[in-house]
Amino acid sequence: MFAILSHILWRVMITALVILLVFLVIVIGLPFLNAHAPIVLTIIGGYLIICYFCIPLITRTWRYLFPPTHLPQYVVSRDGWPSDPINIAVVAQDEEHLRTAMQRAGWTEADPITIKSVLREGVAILFRRHYPSAPFSPLYLFGRPHDIGFQMQTGPHPSPRHRHHVRFWHLQTAPSDHLQYNGFWHRTFHTLLRRDKQIWIGAATHDIAPIAFRMQSLQITHKIDADTEKERDFVIASLQHANVVRRQRRIKAGDPLSFRGQTFGVKITVDGAIEVIEVS
Repeated sequence: MFAILSHILWRVMITALVILLVFLVIVIGLPFLNAHAPIVLTIIGGYLIICYFCIPLITRTWRYLFPPTHLPQYVVSRDGWPSDPINIAVVAQDEEHLRTAMQRAGWTEADPITIKSVLREGVAILFRRHYPSAPFSPLYLFGRPHDIGFQMQTGPHPSPRHRHHVRFWHLQTAPSDHLQYNGFWHRTFHTLLRRDKQIWIGAATHDIAPIAFRMQSLQITHKIDADTEKERDFVIASLQHANVVRRQRRIKAGDPLSFRGQTFGVKITVDGAIEVIEVS
Protein backbone atom coordinates (compact mmCIF):
# COMPACT_ATOMS: atom_id res chain seq x y z
CA MET A 1 0.00 0.00 0.00
CA PHE A 2 2.81 2.39 0.90
CA ALA A 3 4.56 1.65 -2.40
CA ILE A 4 1.40 2.48 -4.38
CA LEU A 5 0.86 5.75 -2.51
CA SER A 6 4.52 6.66 -2.96
CA HIS A 7 4.30 5.98 -6.69
CA ILE A 8 1.16 8.12 -7.03
CA LEU A 9 2.73 10.93 -5.01
CA TRP A 10 5.84 10.85 -7.19
CA ARG A 11 3.74 11.19 -10.35
CA VAL A 12 1.74 14.05 -8.87
CA MET A 13 4.96 15.86 -7.92
CA ILE A 14 6.38 15.48 -11.43
CA THR A 15 3.15 16.72 -13.00
CA ALA A 16 3.08 19.73 -10.67
CA LEU A 17 6.71 20.52 -11.50
CA VAL A 18 5.98 20.46 -15.23
CA ILE A 19 2.99 22.77 -14.80
CA LEU A 20 5.08 25.16 -12.70
CA LEU A 21 7.94 25.28 -15.22
CA VAL A 22 5.62 25.84 -18.17
CA PHE A 23 3.85 28.60 -16.21
CA LEU A 24 7.17 30.31 -15.44
CA VAL A 25 8.25 30.16 -19.08
CA ILE A 26 4.97 31.59 -20.40
CA VAL A 27 4.37 34.20 -17.69
CA ILE A 28 7.96 35.29 -16.99
CA GLY A 29 10.35 34.00 -19.64
CA LEU A 30 8.64 35.05 -22.86
CA PRO A 31 7.54 38.51 -21.59
CA PHE A 32 11.11 39.12 -20.39
CA LEU A 33 12.49 38.32 -23.84
CA ASN A 34 9.85 40.48 -25.47
CA ALA A 35 10.74 43.46 -23.25
CA HIS A 36 14.52 43.20 -23.36
CA ALA A 37 15.38 41.73 -26.75
CA PRO A 38 14.75 42.58 -30.42
CA ILE A 39 11.82 40.82 -32.06
CA VAL A 40 14.08 38.42 -33.99
CA LEU A 41 15.85 37.29 -30.82
CA THR A 42 12.49 37.00 -29.08
CA ILE A 43 11.20 34.69 -31.81
CA ILE A 44 14.38 32.59 -31.78
CA GLY A 45 14.45 32.46 -27.99
CA GLY A 46 10.78 31.55 -27.82
CA TYR A 47 11.28 28.80 -30.42
CA LEU A 48 14.22 27.32 -28.51
CA ILE A 49 12.43 27.45 -25.16
CA ILE A 50 9.20 25.92 -26.44
CA CYS A 51 10.64 23.32 -28.83
CA TYR A 52 13.74 22.27 -26.92
CA PHE A 53 12.52 22.62 -23.35
CA CYS A 54 8.76 22.84 -22.83
CA ILE A 55 7.54 20.27 -25.37
CA PRO A 56 10.24 17.66 -24.51
CA LEU A 57 9.57 18.15 -20.79
CA ILE A 58 5.84 17.64 -21.22
CA THR A 59 6.39 14.66 -23.53
CA ARG A 60 8.85 12.90 -21.23
CA THR A 61 6.56 13.45 -18.27
CA TRP A 62 3.67 11.95 -20.24
CA ARG A 63 5.81 8.96 -21.22
CA TYR A 64 6.74 8.43 -17.60
CA LEU A 65 3.16 8.62 -16.38
CA PHE A 66 1.78 6.52 -19.24
CA PRO A 67 4.49 4.15 -20.53
CA PRO A 68 4.07 3.03 -24.18
CA THR A 69 2.73 -0.47 -24.82
CA HIS A 70 3.57 -0.85 -28.52
CA LEU A 71 5.42 -3.85 -29.88
CA PRO A 72 9.10 -2.91 -30.23
CA GLN A 73 9.34 -2.88 -34.02
CA TYR A 74 11.02 0.50 -33.99
CA VAL A 75 13.44 2.47 -31.87
CA VAL A 76 12.37 5.74 -30.33
CA SER A 77 13.64 9.27 -29.88
CA ARG A 78 14.75 10.63 -26.53
CA ASP A 79 11.15 11.74 -25.96
CA GLY A 80 9.72 8.31 -26.76
CA TRP A 81 8.35 9.03 -30.25
CA PRO A 82 8.61 6.40 -33.02
CA SER A 83 11.71 6.83 -35.13
CA ASP A 84 13.62 4.23 -37.16
CA PRO A 85 12.28 0.70 -37.67
CA ILE A 86 14.31 -2.25 -36.45
CA ASN A 87 15.16 -4.09 -39.65
CA ILE A 88 18.51 -5.86 -39.30
CA ALA A 89 20.50 -7.89 -36.79
CA VAL A 90 24.13 -8.94 -36.93
CA VAL A 91 25.57 -11.98 -35.18
CA ALA A 92 29.22 -11.39 -34.29
CA GLN A 93 31.76 -12.60 -31.76
CA ASP A 94 31.92 -9.22 -30.05
CA GLU A 95 31.85 -5.49 -30.75
CA GLU A 96 35.29 -5.49 -32.34
CA HIS A 97 34.22 -8.28 -34.70
CA LEU A 98 31.17 -6.23 -35.73
CA ARG A 99 33.33 -3.12 -36.19
CA THR A 100 35.84 -4.98 -38.37
CA ALA A 101 33.13 -6.46 -40.60
CA MET A 102 31.43 -3.09 -41.13
CA GLN A 103 34.72 -1.34 -41.86
CA ARG A 104 35.66 -3.99 -44.41
CA ALA A 105 32.32 -3.29 -46.10
CA GLY A 106 33.18 0.41 -46.41
CA TRP A 107 31.37 1.80 -43.37
CA THR A 108 32.81 4.39 -40.98
CA GLU A 109 32.09 4.37 -37.27
CA ALA A 110 30.32 7.48 -35.98
CA ASP A 111 32.07 9.68 -33.44
CA PRO A 112 30.61 10.09 -29.95
CA ILE A 113 28.52 13.20 -29.38
CA THR A 114 30.64 15.99 -27.92
CA ILE A 115 30.49 19.75 -28.27
CA LYS A 116 33.40 19.59 -30.71
CA SER A 117 31.91 16.82 -32.87
CA VAL A 118 28.47 18.46 -32.99
CA LEU A 119 29.94 21.82 -34.04
CA ARG A 120 32.09 20.11 -36.65
CA GLU A 121 29.05 18.26 -37.98
CA GLY A 122 27.07 21.50 -38.18
CA VAL A 123 29.82 23.16 -40.22
CA ALA A 124 30.06 20.08 -42.46
CA ILE A 125 26.30 20.16 -43.12
CA LEU A 126 26.18 23.89 -43.81
CA PHE A 127 29.23 24.01 -46.09
CA ARG A 128 29.11 20.46 -47.55
CA ARG A 129 32.40 19.51 -45.95
CA HIS A 130 33.67 15.99 -45.60
CA TYR A 131 33.26 14.55 -42.11
CA PRO A 132 33.02 10.78 -42.61
CA SER A 133 32.66 9.97 -38.90
CA ALA A 134 30.04 12.59 -38.02
CA PRO A 135 28.04 11.75 -34.87
CA PHE A 136 24.46 10.49 -34.77
CA SER A 137 21.65 11.80 -32.64
CA PRO A 138 20.80 9.20 -29.98
CA LEU A 139 17.88 6.84 -30.54
CA TYR A 140 16.73 4.41 -27.88
CA LEU A 141 16.11 0.69 -27.47
CA PHE A 142 16.19 -1.24 -24.18
CA GLY A 143 15.94 2.16 -22.51
CA ARG A 144 19.41 3.20 -23.68
CA PRO A 145 20.97 4.95 -26.69
CA HIS A 146 22.63 2.95 -29.44
CA ASP A 147 25.92 1.29 -28.56
CA ILE A 148 27.62 1.85 -31.90
CA GLY A 149 26.75 3.33 -35.28
CA PHE A 150 28.16 3.31 -38.80
CA GLN A 151 27.67 5.50 -41.85
CA MET A 152 28.51 5.81 -45.52
CA GLN A 153 28.18 9.34 -46.88
CA THR A 154 27.03 9.87 -50.46
CA GLY A 155 26.76 12.50 -53.17
CA PRO A 156 29.26 14.37 -55.36
CA HIS A 157 30.55 16.12 -52.22
CA PRO A 158 30.15 13.51 -49.46
CA SER A 159 29.05 15.08 -46.20
CA PRO A 160 26.60 14.42 -43.35
CA ARG A 161 23.89 16.00 -45.52
CA HIS A 162 23.28 12.67 -47.25
CA ARG A 163 24.35 9.39 -45.73
CA HIS A 164 23.46 5.77 -45.26
CA HIS A 165 23.59 4.90 -41.60
CA VAL A 166 22.80 2.13 -39.18
CA ARG A 167 22.69 2.10 -35.38
CA PHE A 168 23.26 -1.05 -33.33
CA TRP A 169 22.25 -2.12 -29.82
CA HIS A 170 23.86 -5.11 -28.14
CA LEU A 171 21.27 -7.62 -26.93
CA GLN A 172 22.33 -8.21 -23.34
CA THR A 173 22.85 -11.76 -22.12
CA ALA A 174 20.19 -11.92 -19.41
CA PRO A 175 16.59 -11.89 -20.70
CA SER A 176 14.63 -9.37 -18.67
CA ASP A 177 11.34 -7.66 -19.41
CA HIS A 178 12.34 -4.98 -16.92
CA LEU A 179 14.78 -3.71 -19.53
CA GLN A 180 12.66 -2.21 -22.27
CA TYR A 181 11.62 -5.10 -24.56
CA ASN A 182 14.76 -7.09 -23.74
CA GLY A 183 12.69 -10.19 -23.06
CA PHE A 184 10.80 -9.80 -26.35
CA TRP A 185 14.01 -9.78 -28.34
CA HIS A 186 15.41 -12.73 -26.41
CA ARG A 187 12.32 -14.72 -27.33
CA THR A 188 12.60 -13.58 -30.95
CA PHE A 189 16.26 -14.59 -31.28
CA HIS A 190 16.27 -17.56 -28.93
CA THR A 191 17.44 -19.95 -31.67
CA LEU A 192 20.49 -17.77 -32.38
CA LEU A 193 21.66 -17.08 -28.85
CA ARG A 194 24.99 -18.79 -28.22
CA ARG A 195 27.64 -18.28 -25.59
CA ASP A 196 30.36 -17.53 -28.12
CA LYS A 197 28.30 -15.03 -30.13
CA GLN A 198 26.63 -11.67 -29.60
CA ILE A 199 23.51 -10.33 -31.29
CA TRP A 200 23.49 -6.70 -32.39
CA ILE A 201 20.03 -5.36 -33.22
CA GLY A 202 20.09 -2.61 -35.83
CA ALA A 203 18.02 0.15 -37.39
CA ALA A 204 19.20 1.20 -40.85
CA THR A 205 17.98 4.38 -42.55
CA HIS A 206 19.10 6.77 -45.27
CA ASP A 207 19.38 10.52 -44.66
CA ILE A 208 18.16 12.25 -47.83
CA ALA A 209 17.86 15.89 -46.70
CA PRO A 210 19.94 17.88 -44.20
CA ILE A 211 17.08 19.79 -42.61
CA ALA A 212 13.59 18.72 -41.60
CA PHE A 213 11.35 19.38 -38.63
CA ARG A 214 10.12 16.84 -36.12
CA MET A 215 6.34 16.67 -36.13
CA GLN A 216 5.99 16.36 -32.38
CA SER A 217 8.35 19.11 -31.22
CA LEU A 218 9.34 21.12 -34.34
CA GLN A 219 13.00 20.49 -33.53
CA ILE A 220 15.48 20.43 -36.42
CA THR A 221 16.71 17.06 -37.66
CA HIS A 222 17.52 15.15 -40.86
CA LYS A 223 14.90 13.76 -43.21
CA ILE A 224 15.11 10.05 -43.96
CA ASP A 225 13.96 7.97 -46.91
CA ALA A 226 10.68 6.26 -46.01
CA ASP A 227 11.79 3.07 -47.79
CA THR A 228 13.81 1.67 -44.90
CA GLU A 229 13.70 -1.86 -46.31
CA LYS A 230 15.74 -0.64 -49.28
CA GLU A 231 18.29 0.73 -46.82
CA ARG A 232 18.37 -2.59 -44.98
CA ASP A 233 19.10 -4.33 -48.29
CA PHE A 234 21.85 -1.80 -49.01
CA VAL A 235 23.61 -2.63 -45.74
CA ILE A 236 23.37 -6.35 -46.45
CA ALA A 237 24.61 -5.93 -50.03
CA SER A 238 27.66 -4.02 -48.81
CA LEU A 239 28.52 -6.82 -46.39
CA GLN A 240 28.02 -9.44 -49.09
CA HIS A 241 30.21 -7.51 -51.51
CA ALA A 242 32.97 -7.48 -48.87
CA ASN A 243 32.62 -11.26 -48.45
CA VAL A 244 32.02 -11.05 -44.72
CA VAL A 245 28.60 -12.76 -44.63
CA ARG A 246 28.70 -16.31 -43.34
CA ARG A 247 24.95 -16.92 -43.07
CA GLN A 248 21.76 -15.00 -43.67
CA ARG A 249 18.25 -15.72 -42.51
CA ARG A 250 14.99 -13.87 -42.04
CA ILE A 251 13.06 -13.71 -38.78
CA LYS A 252 9.45 -12.59 -38.52
CA ALA A 253 9.42 -10.21 -35.56
CA GLY A 254 5.89 -8.87 -36.03
CA ASP A 255 3.14 -7.98 -38.46
CA PRO A 256 3.48 -5.40 -41.25
CA LEU A 257 3.28 -1.95 -39.75
CA SER A 258 2.86 1.62 -40.95
CA PHE A 259 3.75 4.59 -38.78
CA ARG A 260 4.80 8.18 -39.18
CA GLY A 261 8.49 8.86 -38.72
CA GLN A 262 9.94 11.78 -36.84
CA THR A 263 9.53 14.35 -39.61
CA PHE A 264 6.68 15.80 -41.64
CA GLY A 265 5.84 13.91 -44.82
CA VAL A 266 7.54 10.63 -43.87
CA LYS A 267 5.31 7.58 -43.45
CA ILE A 268 7.25 4.37 -42.93
CA THR A 269 5.85 0.96 -43.86
CA VAL A 270 7.70 -2.17 -42.76
CA ASP A 271 7.10 -5.84 -43.44
CA GLY A 272 7.74 -6.93 -39.85
CA ALA A 273 10.78 -8.98 -40.85
CA ILE A 274 14.36 -8.69 -39.65
CA GLU A 275 17.27 -9.85 -41.77
CA VAL A 276 19.82 -11.61 -39.59
CA ILE A 277 23.41 -11.63 -40.81
CA GLU A 278 26.15 -13.72 -39.25
CA VAL A 279 29.49 -12.19 -40.14
CA SER A 280 32.67 -14.14 -40.71
